[in-house]
Amino acid sequence: MKIALIADIHHGPQSHNKVTGWDALKVVREFAEFANEVGADLLLDLGDRISDTTAEADRVVEREVGDALAAFRGPRVHLLGNHDVAKLTPADNEQLLGQPMGNRVVDLGDVRLVVFQPDALMTKPTGFAPVAADHVRWLVEALEADERPAIIATHLPFSGHGQVGNYYFENAQRFSTYPNSAEVRAAVEATGRAAVWLAGHVHWNTITTVQGIHHFTLHSVSETFTTTPHPAAAYGLLKVNGNELEFSVFGREPMMVRLPFRRSGDQRWIAPLAPWWVPNETA
Repeated sequence: MKIALIADIHHGPQSHNKVTGWDALKVVREFAEFANEVGADLLLDLGDRISDTTAEADRVVEREVGDALAAFRGPRVHLLGNHDVAKLTPADNEQLLGQPMGNRVVDLGDVRLVVFQPDALMTKPTGFAPVAADHVRWLVEALEADERPAIIATHLPFSGHGQVGNYYFENAQRFSTYPNSAEVRAAVEATGRAAVWLAGHVHWNTITTVQGIHHFTLHSVSETFTTTPHPAAAYGLLKVNGNELEFSVFGREPMMVRLPFRRSGDQRWIAPLAPWWVPNETA
C-alpha cells in the first residue's frame, strides 16, 4: 500500500518566506506524475494549498492546484488547512476540488485511512478553537469500528513535538496545534487502533513516536526557512508492507525512515510516571 503525500503548497502571491515569483505548480505537477509512476494507491493532500488573499483570488489559485493534482490517475483526498478556509468555506473547497471535506474513512485494504477534519480556522491572537467533542467522539468511534490498523490524517499535528528552531512557531506555539490536542491524542491512544498520524502545517519534517503511534509531519512545498534561499519543494511517500512502514520525503530536505507498522495497542507502552520530583527535595 502506497500513499503519495503533499502539504502546504501555498500557491498564490508572495507570503512569508516564499521566493518572489516562484511557481509552486511546477512541483505540484511533478508530484502528481511521481504518484502515477510509483503506483500510489492514493494521493493525500494535507492542506494549505493556497496563500489566501481574497475569496475571488483564492478560488482561482485553489482551482489551479486542484487541476494540477488531478493529473494523478487514482483517488485523491484533500484536507482543509487554515489558509484554505481563511476566505473560502469548506463548501467552496468541496466545489472547487470535487471532493468531500468532512470526516471520513477510506478503505485501503489491510489498512484504513481516517481523515479527521476538525475546524481549521485560525484567528489572531487566539489561534485555533479546541477540537469539538462531537469530532473527538467521531474519531474514537471510527477507530473502534474496525480492527485494522489506522492511519490518521490531519492538517495540524497532534504529536505535541517541540517547536524549538521553527521559524513560525518557536515563539508562537499556540498556533502550531489545537489547545486540546493532548486530550484528543490520549483519546486516540486509548483505542489502541492507530498506527500512524500524518500532518502538515508546521513546515518541517518531524518524526515523533508517542504511545506506539508514529506521528509524521511533512515539509512544505514552498517553505524556505530550512533550505534558504530555495524552496523545500517537498513531497512524500508512505509505504506499508505487512508489519513495516517506510516514510520518505523528497525535495531539498530529503529523509527516509523504516519503522514497525502495527496498532498502538499491539505493544503497549508503560504509562508515564506521575510527577516524582519535589522542589527543594534533597538528593
